[in-house]
Amino acid sequence: MDKQLVNARANMYRFLSRLYLLEVDETLWNALQKMAFPTENANGDLKAGYELMAAYLAANANGDMTAVLDDLAVDYARIFLSAGVAQGKAAFPYESVYTSRKHLVMQDSRMDVVALYAARGVTPSKDNYHVPEDHLGYLCEYMALLIDDGAEAEQKAFLKSHLLNWVSAFTVDMGKYAATDFYRGLAKLSRGFLQMEQGLLGA
Repeated sequence: MDKQLVNARANMYRFLSRLYLLEVDETLWNALQKMAFPTENANGDLKAGYELMAAYLAANANGDMTAVLDDLAVDYARIFLSAGVAQGKAAFPYESVYTSRKHLVMQDSRMDVVALYAARGVTPSKDNYHVPEDHLGYLCEYMALLIDDGAEAEQKAFLKSHLLNWVSAFTVDMGKYAATDFYRGLAKLSRGFLQMEQGLLGA
């Protein structure tokens, strides 16, 4: 596989990992403002996601950064933590929630990925995030490591067994609960990127 493509894929997984594990802070916001979203080379959900996020960033580029970051933090909490949602519904970013019969965290999928991480000597950055190991941010982080290692067979297996099996449904829920185009865009971007990965790896 072309080295430039390999690097781009790993970087995208790390980008998604960061966005799912933590709210947008000032450092990330400033970095996002400098990013070029390649809308001309994308299509479908990937293109739509890029466009929504780019438009949100452009519309708020000269606004009150504190207010924008507060809005994004509130949206992050609403979408992923069900904060402020009376029914306690959210797009919980855990594979277990979407693949277990009772939709609970800390189920079989979590144990599966813990075993995979251990087999490669990988320890998720739990000191920073304190979330179960099947959090989407960790899964993306692990895929980036597999790409760095050139482990294409493992990439295909992990994509099929731990991302394609639930992220589409998760991103649909994200779209339901998101109040900002930034997170609506992230949902589409994530879904579109994994669809592209499916085609690339033949998963």
